[in-house]
Amino acid sequence: MRPAVLAGGVIIGLAWVIAIVHGRLRLDPFARGRAAPHARLVATTIEPDQITTSAAPFGVVGYHLPLPAGLSDADSVEVRFRDALDGAKVDAEATGPRSHARLLRKRVGGDTVTVPLAPGRIDAVDLRVRHGLRPPPILRAAVVFAPPPATPAAAGPPLAASPRSTR
Repeated sequence: MRPAVLAGGVIIGLAWVIAIVHGRLRLDPFARGRAAPHARLVATTIEPDQITTSAAPFGVVGYHLPLPAGLSDADSVEVRFRDALDGAKVDAEATGPRSHARLLRKRVGGDTVTVPLAPGRIDAVDLRVRHGLRPPPILRAAVVFAPPPATPAAAGPPLAASPRSTR
């Protein structure tokens, strides 16, 4: 009886070692969980003729960026300028049917501002650049990143409980 128990223990131990070596089993109790992979995003350009620019006093330039109609749960808006902003303070607010939220308030040194969007439907993003004594920024492009629109599922075989089932 003892050799059979010993042989069974050896086989189980070898199975564990093989699973660990081949990476199918992870025994690290201090390992951190991995984040889920991000969904694929589609870039949609906001047409330049739809963007409204306004110059307020005291070195502030405002941009009203309307988002495409029917867009909900977008990920972010990326606004590119012709020259670097050199530390200008940028504020961004989102407006929607039931929301009005401040999304961004920081100084930006580069020529690209990425505004993360809140979940839900957002109709427009209002961006204000406080450039002070710097030359006024000139908008080059605005792009919205959002998940692709949902496609209807393809019709598969009938369910087992449906009247068309052959079972």
